[in-house]
Amino acid sequence: MPRSLVLLLALAMLAPSSAFAQTPARKAIRDACAADFQKHCQGIQPGGGRLAACFKEKQATFSADCVATLQIAKTQRRSN
Repeated sequence: MPRSLVLLLALAMLAPSSAFAQTPARKAIRDACAADFQKHCQGIQPGGGRLAACFKEKQATFSADCVATLQIAKTQRRSN
C-alpha cells in the first residue's frame, strides 16, 4: 500500500475535514504511523469506517509512537 494512501486513510480515520489534513499533524501521523498501517491494515479498503475499525481491533500491535501521535492529533482536533 503506497505511503500516501496510508496517510490519507489515517487522516480519514481521525478527521474527515480537509482543514485538518493540511495541518502539521498530517506529517506527524505519516511519520509515526505509515509503517504500522501498512503492516497491520494492509488490504483494507478506505471508507465506511473500515480503517478505523482495523486500528481499533489491532491497536495493541501498533507502535507506541503511532498510538500517541494519533491520540494527540485527536485531542487537538477536539479542542479546535
